[in-house]
Amino acid sequence: MLHRQVVTLPIVFQVDEGILSNIEKYLERNSLFFSKILIISGATYSLEIANNILPKKQGIDRYVIESNDSICVERVKGLCYEGGYELLLAVGGGKVLDVAKRVSYLVSINNVCIPTIISNDGLISPIAVIRNDMGRSESLPAMMPMGVIIDLDIIKNSPSKYLAAAAGDVLSNLSATNDWTIAHFKEKEGINDLSYHLSRGAALSLVQSKSGNVKDKSFLRLLILAQINSGISMALAGTSRPCSGSEHLISHALDFLNLTKDVLHGEQVASASLFTLHLQRKLDESHLQYAQKIGINLLFTDYILNSELDFVKLFETARKMRPGRVTTLDNYSNDDLIREFESFKKLVRAHVMNR
Repeated sequence: MLHRQVVTLPIVFQVDEGILSNIEKYLERNSLFFSKILIISGATYSLEIANNILPKKQGIDRYVIESNDSICVERVKGLCYEGGYELLLAVGGGKVLDVAKRVSYLVSINNVCIPTIISNDGLISPIAVIRNDMGRSESLPAMMPMGVIIDLDIIKNSPSKYLAAAAGDVLSNLSATNDWTIAHFKEKEGINDLSYHLSRGAALSLVQSKSGNVKDKSFLRLLILAQINSGISMALAGTSRPCSGSEHLISHALDFLNLTKDVLHGEQVASASLFTLHLQRKLDESHLQYAQKIGINLLFTDYILNSELDFVKLFETARKMRPGRVTTLDNYSNDDLIREFESFKKLVRAHVMNR
């Protein structure tokens, strides 16, 4: 029996400067007409932008969200049912976009995303990170946006730290796809070839870029396209596998053990991926150079608050983060991993000294 997978990809995709006044035009030229629209945003900067897009007329309502928790999801879901909205338009950062994607999935209405900041590859992924009633983040099924409209003037003005995290998150695709190959060779998983190459191509396009300046608009365009391709790769695969591997397990463990503070997800996974690429024997000088150009620490331990790190506890926790997910970590004992990290540190020191 043939297996058929239906993947709905964005219809509207616009990246340019000063384009938010054209939202209705972008929808209409794709024969998309909505009589009832709910615009959601955050409470500060994104609210200013949300209040100035689309005319204030009957059928267009606005709602401010405070968090990306399950309570907020239920509130927005209730509003969508009560108001009979046909489109959910999200303006803001990852939390706002995740709520929109999750609600769209639960209510079965389309959503259009207008990011005000980018910090990871979840922009159009079919996954939403939502905090549950216990305060713990969960990756839940979501609906990919039917449209993405990105104003480069807005993104360029966001803090460099977030742009670096976005560029770092895409770097982790290399480690993740290597892990996917490991799982495939162990006959634990199949591989979607197009998904695999979209993910790797996204990362390599950035690593091989001559710029690396996160404030440069040409690099930002490349970064946004890389994020879009990462999202499509996950949608095609039906899993986060092409963009999440051993490096994400280490990052999740750091979060679970509260070892870092004010470190963005993209920063952590990018830094961890340099170590896991070393474990995979796939680390290249260009990966280290790219991380330095965008402002990522070469050692993930540099993000850790406590200098007396219990490596055994960290690696044991990482192994438990995604039960059943085969990665390069499975090829090493905890003692092996500690020795490998010492070897990796020497490699990094040599790289820094030779620059």
